[in-house]
Amino acid sequence: RGTMADQAGQKQPYDYQERYRHVRQKPLSVYSVEVKGDERTRPGLFAKVLDPVYRASTLDELRVRCVEANAVLNSYDIFDRVDIEMDAGPREHPDSAKVTVEVSEKKKLNLKGGAYVSQQGEGSMEVSVGLNNALGYAEKLDVEFIKGHERSNSCTLAWNQPRVGNVDVDVVTRAFQQVSCSKRLSSFDETARGISVTAVGGGPATVDYSLVWREIADPTRLASKSVRHQLGHSLKSSVSYTYQVDERDRTVRP
Repeated sequence: RGTMADQAGQKQPYDYQERYRHVRQKPLSVYSVEVKGDERTRPGLFAKVLDPVYRASTLDELRVRCVEANAVLNSYDIFDRVDIEMDAGPREHPDSAKVTVEVSEKKKLNLKGGAYVSQQGEGSMEVSVGLNNALGYAEKLDVEFIKGHERSNSCTLAWNQPRVGNVDVDVVTRAFQQVSCSKRLSSFDETARGISVTAVGGGPATVDYSLVWREIADPTRLASKSVRHQLGHSLKSSVSYTYQVDERDRTVRP
């Protein structure tokens, strides 16, 4: 805190909050907005998010715009840290402010692996590799491989693009191939190849479209008559809309 002298000559703490209340509605203009730490992220991404900051006309409005910009930048999930600082502009430009945005980008490469047992009792090994903001558009590219100890396996390529069109909508596009081995329970194998597009907004709604080419085979020749009627190839196209309502007082431990 700063200090100021009273009538007795004693120094008193400077009341920044009281000073802010006096000048919060004072007109001002934004002189500059500087971004630091953007090693991979494209300048156009910051330009879209920080454009409302330039239009602030009072100190209080500038504070609100900076808080909103901070929340949007954090929602991209590509930064470990986002700090926004407001300061007075140069002396030759009175009643102006300059804004400094300092970010720390998350690491580019993610690698995960694990093993588990499925509900059918089949052991599987999973390996996934992800690229985070590699092209600078806040995109996430994930490749996942799952191999079962029998015949089951899957391969998925997913592209996640957050805030498409600078609105609160994330679009996830997936291309996949999945082989499900059900010989233990139903004596058939199912192979599915396709694509899916999922749009997730800031609200509780989700829209998903899937186009899948499916093949059902009977390698053991022991499938039931109802399964044999479904053998061969089929094309499935579906659109799903999900609306979720969560009335729990706490999401982690209600």
